[in-house]
Amino acid sequence: MKVLVATKDLAVFDALQGIDGLEYGEALFTGQIYEALPGARLIIVDFDDLVEHPYSVGMLRGILSDSDVPFVSSEEFLSEPDAWLMEARRLGGEATALPTKRTIAFVSYSGGVGKTVIAMDTAAHFARRSELPVCLLEFTYGESAFGALIGSEVPALFELATQPDVDPFVWNGVTLVPMDYDNSRDLSIQLLGKYLKDVMREHVLTVIDAHWPHALIGAVRDEIDRWYVVCTPRPDAVDNAEKLAAELGAKAAILLNQKGGMVDSLAMQGVERAVELAVEKDADRWSGKLGKKVLLHTYGQGTWGQYEPTGFLTNLRRRFSRSKD
Repeated sequence: MKVLVATKDLAVFDALQGIDGLEYGEALFTGQIYEALPGARLIIVDFDDLVEHPYSVGMLRGILSDSDVPFVSSEEFLSEPDAWLMEARRLGGEATALPTKRTIAFVSYSGGVGKTVIAMDTAAHFARRSELPVCLLEFTYGESAFGALIGSEVPALFELATQPDVDPFVWNGVTLVPMDYDNSRDLSIQLLGKYLKDVMREHVLTVIDAHWPHALIGAVRDEIDRWYVVCTPRPDAVDNAEKLAAELGAKAAILLNQKGGMVDSLAMQGVERAVELAVEKDADRWSGKLGKKVLLHTYGQGTWGQYEPTGFLTNLRRRFSRSKD
C-alpha cells in the first residue's frame, strides 16, 4: 500500500516506519502530489507546507476533495495512525492515471480553418470526460469569437485582469478567458502574463486559441507545450501551415481539419501531420469528436484512452442516438 507524505512533520515518517506492506513517497510540490495521486491509498498533507508549482494549493485541494483517495493533516493522522491506515486499506482500489499538466495552442496563418471550434471542442471534451479543471484562453484582434459561438456575453480579459472581484465565465465546465484586444493591448505584458499564469495554475489543461502572429502572446509563449498548426486541405492553407510549423520549431505539429475523401488524401501526400479531423457538420454542438483526437495525441492512448468509453457501451449509445434521429 502506497502512502503519500506531503508534510515537514518528521513524526509522520517515524510513525510509518517498519509497517509491513506499506511504502511511502515524499512530495512537497503541488505537481508531485497531483502526479502521485493515482497510486496512493492515503495522503498525509499539510497544505501550509506545500510549494505551489505548477498548481495552486487551492486547485490541488479541490482535486483531492473530488478524488476517492482519503487525505488528512499530519496532526489528524498522528492522533489515530492505525485507524487512518486501516481506512486506506479498506478503500483501496484500481486507479485511473491522471492527465499531466499541459498547455496546447491552436494557431494558423490562414483564416477559415476551424481552429476556434477545435479549441472549444477540445476544452469541453476534456472537462466532460475527466472532470478536471480546464481553461480556454483567446488571443485575437477585434471581437472575441467565444461569445458569438456560445451565444452569451462573458467577461473579457481586460476586465478580468484589472478587477479582482470579477470571475471568469464557466461554459460546459471550461473556464473562459476571451480577449477584448482594444482594451487588452493597454495592459503591460507583465500584468497580462501574471494574470494569465495565475489562471493557468488553477487548471490541469490550458487550451489557447490564437491568431498568428499576435502582439500579446509573448505573455504565455514559454508555457506552451504543443503548438497545433491548423489547416484544411486547401493548397494555400497547407503551404502556410508547413511554413508556420517550421517557424515554431520542434513543439509544433500540423493538424489537418475538414479532411474529405480521396482527393484530399492525394492533396496531402508528402505533408507530415500529427492529427487528422474529418468534416463534421455539427461541430459546434461540442460532441467531442474533434477534441477526442486532439486529446489522444496530446496525452497518448495509454492515458487519455482510459477516459473514452469503448466497446458495448459505445455501440449502445450510437444505436440509441440513431433511434432518436
